[in-house]
Amino acid sequence: MWFSIVIFTALGMPMVQIDDKRGPYPNLEICYHRGAEMIKDVTAGKFPPIVQFQVLCVDNRRRPMEKGA
Repeated sequence: MWFSIVIFTALGMPMVQIDDKRGPYPNLEICYHRGAEMIKDVTAGKFPPIVQFQVLCVDNRRRPMEKGA
C-alpha cells in the first residue's frame, strides 16, 4: 500500500510538502496518478507560479508513525 506526497517550490516561497489524506493506494500507478491530481489542485490555487514539483509514493510499511497515533 502506498501514500502520495507532493513537494513543491513556488516563487518567493520556501519548499512545501503536502501529504495525501485519501490513501493508501494498492499500487504505484494509482499513487502517482493521485499525486498528479494534487499538483493540479496546487496549480489551480492561490499559490505563486510553481518553480518545481516532485511526487513521491511512500510504502506505508516504511512511513513513520504520526505523533499521538
